[in-house]
Amino acid sequence: MTPTILIFLKAPVAGQVKTRIARDAGDEKALEIYQRLVTRQMAALPEGWPVEIHFTPAQAEPQMRDWLGEKPNWDFIPQVELGLGARLAHATTEAFERGAAAVMLIGGDCPELGPKEFERAGESLARGDIVVGPAVDGGYYLLGMDAPRLALFENVAWSTAAVADRTREIIREQNWRHTELPQLSDVDTLEDWESLGYRCL
Repeated sequence: MTPTILIFLKAPVAGQVKTRIARDAGDEKALEIYQRLVTRQMAALPEGWPVEIHFTPAQAEPQMRDWLGEKPNWDFIPQVELGLGARLAHATTEAFERGAAAVMLIGGDCPELGPKEFERAGESLARGDIVVGPAVDGGYYLLGMDAPRLALFENVAWSTAAVADRTREIIREQNWRHTELPQLSDVDTLEDWESLGYRCL
């Protein structure tokens, strides 16, 4: 079973990405950091796995294709104009309707996420487990499932330190099995970048 990777990205526009970094380093530096993070993440995706690039805003497809390039196994899909949980649920549902055997949802700002984590997540999905990759800040850098388990996106306080814990709570409430990947750091602040940016060289 080969999972489909759903990566959620913003178009590379100064002032619209990595706003916490921009407060300390300026919009252009934040844009540069964002582009380096995403470029590294795209290069670290498993070769040949199907990838859906879910981008926002919806009209940015030409810009996204020009920036990231194209591969036969990549699809560019605009995000729906909804809250984060609803966007994730919609993308997940649509991916399974298109025939995905399993999905892994990721962002572009975890420079420690690489082949080992994808391989382990794939093995866990093949066993029917949900996969949670917890981030140091309390969110998650990867969420994997072998069916559209939409409860994972409901009643979650997104963009808070409680996201991963709430996800675990939902899994327990639903009596689902899950596997946890190692805790990794993502890049949200200039301090994060100064600690982890070397991985994007």
